[in-house]
Amino acid sequence: MDWLSLYQEHQGPLPVVSAGVVWSTDSTGEVKWKCVKASTIEGSFETSVQVRCDGNTVKFDGNVSRFGRPDNVFGYDLEQCIEIVNSILADLGLPPFTKGEKFYRHVRTEHGMVLKSAWSGAHLSRIDLTANFETGSLSNARAYLEWLATQQGSARIKVGTHGDGETVDWGRGSRRLYAKAYLKSDELRRHGGALELIDHCEVVGLVRFELTVKATQLHSMGCNYLGGLDMDQLELLFEERKAVLTRAEHTHDDMQDLPNALRRTARDWLAGDDLERRMSLRTFQRHRRELLSYGIDIAVRRNVIDFKPRVRTIEVRPARVPSWYDFGERKAA
Repeated sequence: MDWLSLYQEHQGPLPVVSAGVVWSTDSTGEVKWKCVKASTIEGSFETSVQVRCDGNTVKFDGNVSRFGRPDNVFGYDLEQCIEIVNSILADLGLPPFTKGEKFYRHVRTEHGMVLKSAWSGAHLSRIDLTANFETGSLSNARAYLEWLATQQGSARIKVGTHGDGETVDWGRGSRRLYAKAYLKSDELRRHGGALELIDHCEVVGLVRFELTVKATQLHSMGCNYLGGLDMDQLELLFEERKAVLTRAEHTHDDMQDLPNALRRTARDWLAGDDLERRMSLRTFQRHRRELLSYGIDIAVRRNVIDFKPRVRTIEVRPARVPSWYDFGERKAA
């Protein structure tokens, strides 16, 4: 787990923690609203998180697994992250985030007033779930990401590539979910990571998968309260989104098992042809639907430099923590 965003209201007064106040006035100069700006709390290894308190409400935003550590290649679970966040709040003289007490309230819906549960403790507005995978080598990892760039999540969730192809993502700009896979070694190198760890990530071909679950999705799942958070639900959602990583198991060497018509369409797509221009809409949609079961999405355009029909077999497995890896000074007890 990486990033957490959460807040909790208290019966003040609490110490004010801010980097100033932003406010808006009307034409007469009367203040209509004001907002406390978050204060940047710096940790070791050039890390930081955001905390703000207006005297009643405490809010936290930041990459908890990275704070105070040289890297976050291997991170913490939710319980450990909350413990770390609360230790940061304690240093600022602020109360901890708690689950609170469960209660029920009437909520207006399209079907009328209904009774729904709520919690008096902390509210969650973002949580990032992560997993590491080994592909066997840096070359394999790059080839794997190139393949992932052809895997569209659904008709509504578009796939994209960024940088020099070292990052592939799905759902950029979504208010619900955002997923990405990327080369961890490249990210470590950009941020001055330890050479031993960079070498390790390159040797094992480490690919990181991250899923950002945002406020709208958390609310729809009933996971927007710390007290009501169901990690089983979140883990199931993570596994569903992570399924895109294993579609390669359906790839066929030389595509000999494909029906003739589909085989030609797949080869033309791999070669970079613009199939939407060449095929009728009905045929294109039918071929796309049938080829998706083979891990091929012809709706995603290919940027082709050199096409080799022989498929490269890459084994993707969960990453193991090396025995020498140091979790750092902020590790929870």
